[in-house]
Amino acid sequence: MPAKKPDSPILLALCLPALNVATPDVLRACINALAGSKAAPLGDDVQIVLAEAVNNIVEHAYICMGFGALALRISLTGQSLKIDLIDWGCPLPNLSLPAGHAPEPETLSEGGYGWLLIRSLVSTLEYQRLADSNQLSLHFDLC
Repeated sequence: MPAKKPDSPILLALCLPALNVATPDVLRACINALAGSKAAPLGDDVQIVLAEAVNNIVEHAYICMGFGALALRISLTGQSLKIDLIDWGCPLPNLSLPAGHAPEPETLSEGGYGWLLIRSLVSTLEYQRLADSNQLSLHFDLC
């Protein structure tokens, strides 16, 4: 009997240290994984969202403990591209995603736009705290 074909082909699966120096390698691996797939046209949006999400993990999740890891899985599910990010750091405040409002223009803030960018580029965004892990799922509709 032939093996059952997986419902959600996994394009990329990684587990790596949550360090800023790893982010360019994650983005490069992501683009290579998308190349040739029906999700390839989403490459620029995926890079922006993934850079922001990984940066948040690196800068905020492990502030309570100093160092940690993150796991990444990119898969195709029906008519969407799904990115799952898992870390074992501090939970998000109030166990919920930030609203993603733009900072006040008069503050001329360099930061604070990450969640706004993420929310504007993904079709669906989910967060849950399971046991000692943060699990973020990002969905992009395929054209």
